[in-house]
Amino acid sequence: MRKNLTKKERMKKKDISKVFEVSESIKISCIRLLYYKNRITWNRIAVVLRKGYGNSVERNWARRVIKEVYREVKNSLPCGYDFIFLLTDKIADYKTAKMIMVSLFKRAGLMDVAEKFIK
Repeated sequence: MRKNLTKKERMKKKDISKVFEVSESIKISCIRLLYYKNRITWNRIAVVLRKGYGNSVERNWARRVIKEVYREVKNSLPCGYDFIFLLTDKIADYKTAKMIMVSLFKRAGLMDVAEKFIK
């Protein structure tokens, strides 16, 4: 199984700005999920950090954690959405990030069975 995001799963800058303009938004703790129904048959993702988010090591670690959690749960999400994860505060650890992201998807109505992912 491929561990990284494919090129078609990554969003481009012009698509990111469009999602910021027209998306729906949900926030739990330190992560805000912006999502928008796109017209393609697969999901795309972007991770955006607020200005001044830690040093480069903390920024890259946060991006890797968000992408890894998304990779684990993406098979249980409906297809055809653009997702932007906007990090406003620092993430404590991987388990916390996973619980927050699964809760975000569940609150958005995009994931029905969230219990099997929170372990």
